[in-house]
Amino acid sequence: MSPKVKRRTLQFFGFIIGLVFGYFRPSQMQNLLPVLAIGVGIGYFIYSSSLSKEDDNVKETAWFPLVQMVMYFLIGGVLSSSILLALEMRIMQ
Repeated sequence: MSPKVKRRTLQFFGFIIGLVFGYFRPSQMQNLLPVLAIGVGIGYFIYSSSLSKEDDNVKETAWFPLVQMVMYFLIGGVLSSSILLALEMRIMQ
């Protein structure tokens, strides 16, 4: 399996887990959002600063796929939890 396919598989796995978590625990997902988003932002900042110092390739950073998994977990969880919470608010009105 090529590194690109492996990275995309990990991203998809994080997205699906985020969808499921956001579906079953929408309020907890909304509570986790700031902490995870700040962590992902710091991870991307460190990654981009390390790339600007050295002209390395993406494959050489071992921890970056984990940051991408957390980012896709966030995307999936926020999508499903936001939709569910909006539907709940609409029903309450």
